[in-house]
Formats: sequence, structure tokens, C-alpha cells
Amino acid sequence: MKSSKQNRISGIYCSLSAGILWGIVPVYIYLIDVEDPYEIVAHRSIWSATLLFLICWIRRQLGDIWAMLKTQRNFCNLFLTAGLLSLNWGIYVYSVQTEQVVAAALGYFIYPLCTVMLGIIVLGETLDRWAGVAIGLVCFGVMAKAMMIMDIPWVSLGLAGTFSLYAVLRKRMGFDPIQGLFVETMLVLPFALAFLIWMAMNGQVLFFGGGLTNVLLAIFAGVITVVPLIFFHKGNQLLSLTMASLLFYSNPTAQLLLGVVAFSEQFLLTDLIAFGLIWIGIAVYFMTRRRVARRMITGS
Repeated sequence: MKSSKQNRISGIYCSLSAGILWGIVPVYIYLIDVEDPYEIVAHRSIWSATLLFLICWIRRQLGDIWAMLKTQRNFCNLFLTAGLLSLNWGIYVYSVQTEQVVAAALGYFIYPLCTVMLGIIVLGETLDRWAGVAIGLVCFGVMAKAMMIMDIPWVSLGLAGTFSLYAVLRKRMGFDPIQGLFVETMLVLPFALAFLIWMAMNGQVLFFGGGLTNVLLAIFAGVITVVPLIFFHKGNQLLSLTMASLLFYSNPTAQLLLGVVAFSEQFLLTDLIAFGLIWIGIAVYFMTRRRVARRMITGS
């Protein structure tokens, strides 16, 4: 019981950390001025692969990874998740660079609901009564947010769809978070390098060649990619997808606080309604977990 409780607490910390760290990523993207936004995606792939290689080498896991890839099914599954992750990165960077941050935020409001649904369908997870009430409140909050925008563009659906599929498939595979990420980034690496070479051959100015500051920012792309993803996968391993998905709302909450505090954006009554419903739903879920656990133990 103690071990299960410790795992749950660790999972909560990991999921919250992932959401909060991702919530401040827009600051990094805003700092980068590139002609082609997909160059950022290429750098995320290259430096993530480099960082993960060093981690796996230090942990002496390269042999285990090679053994894992000898199974064709593992290779194909990771190739699929690598494609979903890269597509998600591309859509997100495109949304920020084209000033569609609101649409991107809506996508990450929709993502947890898609993940909960897929967790029920694909992984066979179930919702108890109080979890159903919590998810219902969150749904109303997301609907309120969507009504503010008056439109659901492809950016929102693309972000939510690709990342929820990625999360469910990776949880189903059960791979070590770091090893799985390393393979995914290595699979994307040739395409990232080819894209940068293509840019250079076509006379485009590479961000990486813009001085020491740009070089450091490019390398940092690997850090801000790898660290939250490790926390994200660890949280998904230790928690149910429903719990981990609700904790993901720390992401838009962090973005909200960042916008209001750092960029002096307005926090309207409509925002309070949408976020209020979501926060109440999350509070209901976690406040009732002890009651649900007790009921499961007693069978009443």
C-alpha cells in the first residue's frame, strides 16, 4: 500500500512538472526569430537525440535499447509514435509562429478529454461516479472556452489528436520513458538533418549559424523538449490516464498565469468561468480519490 501511495505521489509530481514546464515553452519560442518555424522542430529533434544518447550512454542502456529494437513490432510502434510526436511539435511551433496561440491553448484544453476517452476505449480504464462528475465539469469548462473562440480550427484538433494518440500508444507499450524517447528522436534525426541540409542548399539563413547566443538557444531546445517529456511519460506510467490527463491542465493554467503576470494579458469573466469549471472538476476528482479507494477496499 505504501509503495502504491508513493508511486501515486511521484506520478502526480511528474505530471504537474511536465504541464508547468510545457506552460512556459512559448517564452522560448517567442525568443527565437527564425525564417522557417520548422527549423525549430529540426533542432528539437537533433539536440533531444544528442542529450538522450548521453543519458542512455551514461546509464549503460544502449545494449538494452538495441535488444528492444530487434523486435520488429517494437520498432514499428516507436516509428509511429515518433511520427505523431514530430507532427505535434510541428503544429505547435506553427501555431505560435503564426500567432495562433489561442487555438493552440484550446487544443491543450481538448487533449485531456481525448486522452481520457482513448484510455477507456483502448486501455479499458473505467470512470467511477465521482470521476464522471469531474470529467463532466471539465467538459463544460472546455465547451465554455470553445464558445469564447467561436471556432475550432484545425490547429486545436491537430494538437489534441496527435498528442492524445501519442500518450495512449506510449502508455500501452510500457517502455522505459528515456529509452523510448531516445529511439523516437533517433528515428526522427535523419529527417531533421536532411531538412537543415536542404535549407542550407537553398540559401536560407540557418538560425544555428547566428552566433553563440543562437547556438546556445538551439541546444537548449533539446533540454526543454526532453525534460518535460520524461516527466510526462513517468507520470503516465505511475497514474491512470484519467488522473494524469486532468493534471495536464497545469499546462494551460501555467500559460494563463504567464500571460497575465508577465505579458499583462486580460483575464476576463469568461476566462474565469471556463477555468473555474475545470479547476472545480479537478478538485472534485482528487478530493474523492480516498473515498473511492476506501470503497474499493471494503467492497461497499
